[in-house]
Parts: sequence; C-alpha cells; structure tokens
Amino acid sequence: MIYLVGNLRDTMGPFGYAVADFLYGPVWAVGLVSLVLVLRERIGEQAPRRMSLALLAAVLAAGTMIIIACIRSANRQYHLLHPDLHLEDSLTVLIVWGTLVAGLTGAGFHFLGWTLTLIGSVGWTSRQLPRLLSVLYLAAGVTALFVYLLPGNEGLVGVLSMIVCIWQGILLWKAEPEKTQAPETTPNG
Repeated sequence: MIYLVGNLRDTMGPFGYAVADFLYGPVWAVGLVSLVLVLRERIGEQAPRRMSLALLAAVLAAGTMIIIACIRSANRQYHLLHPDLHLEDSLTVLIVWGTLVAGLTGAGFHFLGWTLTLIGSVGWTSRQLPRLLSVLYLAAGVTALFVYLLPGNEGLVGVLSMIVCIWQGILLWKAEPEKTQAPETTPNG
C-alpha cells in the first residue's frame, strides 16, 4: 500500500518507503526460503529432487525480490539527494526505472511460480499436504509463472500465496515435532 499511496515529500515519507522496501525485499525473501526449508525437511524425503529444485527456485525468487527492493531504495535516495535534477520529470529516467523494476518483478514472480508449483506437485503426489492446499499451491504457482506476461495477475498471486502461507503455517504450527532420542548417559557422565 505504501508504494501506491505513499508520498515521498511527507515528513515520514522516506521512512515509510524504507519500511516497505525492507518488508518487500529481505523479510519476504527470508520468509519464503525458510518456508521451503521447513517443507523440505518435512516432506522432502518423498520427492528430494523436486524439493531441492523448489529450494533453488525460492532462493532465486528471494534474491530477485531483494534486488528489486535495493533498486527501488537506491533510486529513491538518488532522487532525494538530487532534487535540483527534477528526475521525476525525466521521461527517460522513468521509462528505464519502470522497465527495470517491472522486468525484475516478473522474473521474481516467475521463480516464485516454479517454487509453488513444485511444492504443490510434491504435496499432491506424496499426500503429505491436504489435496486442496496442494491445488492452491499449483494454482498460485501457475498464475505466478506468467506474471511477466500478465502483470495484472500479481494481485491474484499475492492473495493465493497469502492463503497458502496462512494455511501452511497453521499446519506446521499444529504438527508435532519429530521426537529425537536423547543420548544415553552413564552415571559417571
């Protein structure tokens, strides 16, 4: 929302945008990679190659989203440091910046699509995830694969991904951790 309604010229404007960049980039990236790592530990034995590919795609998606956040932040800081250049009025600057961010966003969503599709596939074939959750993973993944062609689907991917993540989080929260055996100790240590 900050990207859509924020005002950089407000007193707290730069701070609000910095928070948005941090949430959209590093926090989102860590959350995605952490989720895939946990799922890989839980259901990865059923399909180790697909879960390894899902992890690789998640790392690529995460890296791309961090790059996008860094580009947005650097561009904003440059505009703030050089108000005399009136870069917000330069058609060339706006076209280059818009094209660069849109292209990287499409790539990030494409990698996210592969991640979600692979997890949905593993969940379906291994029956380690509920069928409906696997279908939602697949639907979100296939939609995300084509955000670079249909940028309007970014919101749909966001909603589907949010539903998947909340449901997956509840399942992981309720799951009992595997019991590990404590090493046997002798009375002398």
